[in-house]
Amino acid sequence: MLQTFSLYNYALVDRVELTLGPGLNVFTGETGAGKSILIGAMAALLGEKAAFHYPRDPEKKAVLEGLFVNCSSPRLKQFLRENALEIDDAGDFLLRREFMPNGRSRAFINDSPISSAVLDALSEMLADLHGQHEHQSLLQARTHLRYLDAFGGLEVLAAQVAEAFAKVRATQDSYTEWLSRQKELQEKREFNLFQLQEIQSVDPQPGEEESLLQEERLLGSAERRIQLSANIHQLLYEAEGSVQSRLKSALASLEELSAIDSSLTALLQDCKAATTTLQEVAQEFQRYQSHIEFNPGRLEQVRQRLANFNKLKRKYGSTMEEVLERRAALEAALADLESYDEKVGALKKQLDAARKHYAELSIELSSLRQRAAANLQDTVPDVLAELGMAGALFEVAVTTQPDDKTFVKIDGQPVRVSATGIDHVEFFISANPGHAPAPLSKVASGGEISRIMLALKSILAERDDIPVLIFDEIDAGISGRVAQAVGRKLQNLAKSHQIICITHLPQIASAGAQHFLVEKNVVDGKSETAVRKLQNRERPEAIARLLVGETISETHLRSARELLTESGQPI
Repeated sequence: MLQTFSLYNYALVDRVELTLGPGLNVFTGETGAGKSILIGAMAALLGEKAAFHYPRDPEKKAVLEGLFVNCSSPRLKQFLRENALEIDDAGDFLLRREFMPNGRSRAFINDSPISSAVLDALSEMLADLHGQHEHQSLLQARTHLRYLDAFGGLEVLAAQVAEAFAKVRATQDSYTEWLSRQKELQEKREFNLFQLQEIQSVDPQPGEEESLLQEERLLGSAERRIQLSANIHQLLYEAEGSVQSRLKSALASLEELSAIDSSLTALLQDCKAATTTLQEVAQEFQRYQSHIEFNPGRLEQVRQRLANFNKLKRKYGSTMEEVLERRAALEAALADLESYDEKVGALKKQLDAARKHYAELSIELSSLRQRAAANLQDTVPDVLAELGMAGALFEVAVTTQPDDKTFVKIDGQPVRVSATGIDHVEFFISANPGHAPAPLSKVASGGEISRIMLALKSILAERDDIPVLIFDEIDAGISGRVAQAVGRKLQNLAKSHQIICITHLPQIASAGAQHFLVEKNVVDGKSETAVRKLQNRERPEAIARLLVGETISETHLRSARELLTESGQPI
């Protein structure tokens, strides 16, 4: 529901902050007080461009804010997730629109900017606005199908049709992609085969280049390694004045010294261990020297293979890892071509199966829609008669549209397909006897549209997931018994929806759970619109003014109290 609604610097409003309640919220006020400004502001918040009124102070921006709470609709939550718009677990978020002095506007959800397209789509899930404004779903034929599905309880089957259509599209895309790749694969086959054979003729292995480079270093430095290892052995063990001979002399002196001073015994043992270690090191270098191999032939082989690797890298990648990746890609491309017919055949079978499944579901859905349309046509006029539109004709046209490029046929004729099925649904109305039904947007007035929507919403009350309904001019052209019927319908509908209603009729105003009064005052020489919530004790007088105008008698107040009591409202 819309918990709070705020206007700043908007038209005749300096600052208004409203706390709305669940159920039926009614707004009354004298003609010209600014009720249309309030509805226009709500429409503007919901993205309707034509509804915007000028800023009160043209040097400052106008700001509209609505705090929506407990928005639990799965459709709404999914939309917010898809557009990376985070709301809390309770389903609360702040919608804000700002209108700049230069005429530009911007919208936000919880301070995150959103595009006008996102705002438009979001608004359709938040509120239905019915009256003189364009932001009303009943005038948009694309929404009629959703109303019909809700009435017929067809949402699950409709979701299955949408899923089947998505499957058709995805399979069709894969199939088309493979068909387009055939020519590409064949054109590249010879070139790819040449490249693959060139790489395979060398047949590099993972890690081989590093191993060969190490081997090249060792083979190329064999003579120098022999020289160095022989020199080390000589210095450590064999040469005159070698480390071994000097250490041996030092050890003899240390043995004599430790015999005199026993505290040096530990050092003597360390020196003997060093002598042993030195001997082992010298022997190890001797063995190392004996295993060094002169192999010019193997060195040439290694260098030639590295040269082949460098040639591959110049053509297929800067590193051998990239060359190996290129080989894998070439192998995969050639394998794709080899298995092309098999894969295309399998995709064609999948596509045929997906199309058949979609066709079966969409035809079943279309049949059930035809049945639901007949029932809805019979149901709506009875409700409209209660709302002062006796004799109105209501028709639901469920049609298909031809399309030569499609795969679903009805009576041998191909019809257009979409995620919503094969049907085009539109509501038609004749509000006056003797006139043929025509599209709602062509023949119905604002008040009639509001009552038609009230009738539909009443019928669909438990299935409709749009939380907020805004009615303006719903009382146009009605009074007395019909007005009371409209009030009762609004009260019943308010059990499952939050309703905001602008009214001039006491029968409807008395049905509200919350009553707001719109007033125009003069502040510092400027007209200013204000809105306040009436206390229970103030409501009889406000209802009485709707009955008779300025001069109110006790009889009028008593009548107002009776209306409130009949509507179940406290006084």
